[in-house]
Order: sequence, then C-alpha cells, then structure tokens
Amino acid sequence: MTRLLKPLFLIFGLALFIWALRKVDLSQVGDLLLEIGPGLLAVILAFGPVTWFDTLSWKYAFKPEEAKTIHSFAIWRIRNIGEAFNAITPLGTMGGEPIKAHLLKEKYGLTYKQGVASQVVARTTLTVSLILFMIPGIVFLFMDNGISETFKISSLTGMITFSILIFLFLLFQVTGTLSRIVHGFNRLFPTQTPKPSLEHWVALCGMMSGYYRQHRGLFLKSIAFGFLGWVAGVGELYLTLFFLGIPVGFKELWIIESLLQLVRAGSFFIPLSLGAQEGGLILIFTSLGMAGPLGLAVSFVRRIRELVWIALGLLLGWGTSFKPSKVQLEPEE
Repeated sequence: MTRLLKPLFLIFGLALFIWALRKVDLSQVGDLLLEIGPGLLAVILAFGPVTWFDTLSWKYAFKPEEAKTIHSFAIWRIRNIGEAFNAITPLGTMGGEPIKAHLLKEKYGLTYKQGVASQVVARTTLTVSLILFMIPGIVFLFMDNGISETFKISSLTGMITFSILIFLFLLFQVTGTLSRIVHGFNRLFPTQTPKPSLEHWVALCGMMSGYYRQHRGLFLKSIAFGFLGWVAGVGELYLTLFFLGIPVGFKELWIIESLLQLVRAGSFFIPLSLGAQEGGLILIFTSLGMAGPLGLAVSFVRRIRELVWIALGLLLGWGTSFKPSKVQLEPEE
C-alpha cells in the first residue's frame, strides 16, 4: 500500500507545484529572488536557532536517566541527520526516525524502544506547541478586517481539526489507550500480529504513558522549547521578506508563519510538502492583500534553505561512525 500511495502523493504534489507556477508571473518571482542576494546566507543561518530549539524540545522528551548520557549537541547532530533522511527517502517524514533510533543505540546505548518512544513524545510536544503557536496567528487573522471571512473560517476550521487530532493522539498516549487498541487488534486478528511484535508495541506504549505520568515538568519544558522554535521561524520569515525588499508587520508575519505551518502539517503525506507549500503561500499572501509572486519567492527561498540543511545533515551522517557503545540502559527483548 505504501509503495502505491507514495508515488500518488508525489504526483499530487507535483500537480500542485505546477499549478502554483502557472498561477503567478514567474518573471516577477525571478526579480524578487535576484533582490535577496547575499541575504540568502543570513536566511539559511537563521534556521539554526529553529533546529536548536527543536533539539532542546527533543532533549526533554527523554527520561532523565536516558538524557544524562547524551549531550545537547549530540542530539542536535542526530536530529539533523534524521531530518535529512526524512527529506530524501520515499517514506517521507518517517524515513529518518529509524536512523535516529539506530544512532541513539549505537552511539549512546539507548535501546530502540527508548529512542522511538522519545521521538514519538517529541513529535507530540512539537505539534502541541505548534497549536499554541497557531492560536495567536488565528487571533491576528480575525483582527484584520481586510481579510475575507471565508479565508478566516477556513483557517480556523483547519486549526481546530488539527488540534482535535493531536489532542486525541496525546490522550491515547497518556492513558495507555494505544496499548488497549493493540490488544484489541490482536484479539480480532490473532494470526495477523505475532506475539513478540505485540509485546514490543505494549512495552513502547507503556514507556510513553510512563513519561507523561512521571515527568510532567519535562513535558512542559519540551513544549516550551518547541514553541520557541516556531517563534524563531517568524524571525526567519522576517529576514526573508526584509532581504526581498518587502517589510511586513509583526502580526502579518505571525499569521503567515502559523498558516504556513498548518499547511505543511496538513500535507505531511506529500514529500517535503511539495506544491502544498507553494500553493499555500500564494493563497496566504494574496488573502492578506500581498502579491502572489512574493509568496512563491518566499517558498523558493525556503526550498534553497531546506536543501542546504539537508546537505548538512547528510554530511554529518557521512562523518558519523556507527560504533556500538558499551552503555546499555535497558536490555532488548
């Protein structure tokens, strides 16, 4: 099924991308990109704080006994390696997660379940912080009388839907419902799920629910640093528009960044949100009364930044030796 869906998602993204290119005057986009000049380097570097806050958010998704063996810079390096593989593999946002878990095991002695549990928790806290980040964006959106009511309602509906899904996913983890679902699936289809696989799933769910029950302070810290990462993205957007020669106010910056991240979250199944990001930015900019070519130019700048950071992640991965650690915090079953 995955082999069938991924090419279809990619084709869908390419269709959106072509639509975005046909929607605007590409000569204006080219003129804007020439305007940015050396400012492109500043935009690329501005993504550094975003990755660092994301790293700290992941750090607090580990239990204390796990995190004490890993320095923050090591987590940053593993994060960038994994995200690079997320971008280039056919599995999309899931391709780099096994790489992260493998590096945590081989370099720092964490088991695969510990590595995977920390990543699921980190993804959850990051999306919770995204919801908190989007709330001011939606408020600013409704405060602007020049934006159509249809666009406002559509944006609010998208955020509410996304928030409900994330809340349910968090609730399943906290209450251990995921374990019960696995048990129920095994009872309905006893021949479909081997018992060792079931035991691994149950153990993994138990580790995640234990984290939420026992380490609420770490959970809140993870959310806080995730939120700072999204705010840092507003700074990157400001620099992008500044070097493109288009100054934009604080409220508009927050609206654009929050809605863009909502579009990317909703198009997670498309590799790199190809087409969705371009079309989304054109729609967002035009809805805010700005030029469509400007939205596409911002997207292209972000694509260049993505490529540079993907290259950095691959370079870090190439320079990382996979030597087993003698530390083992939990035996593998």
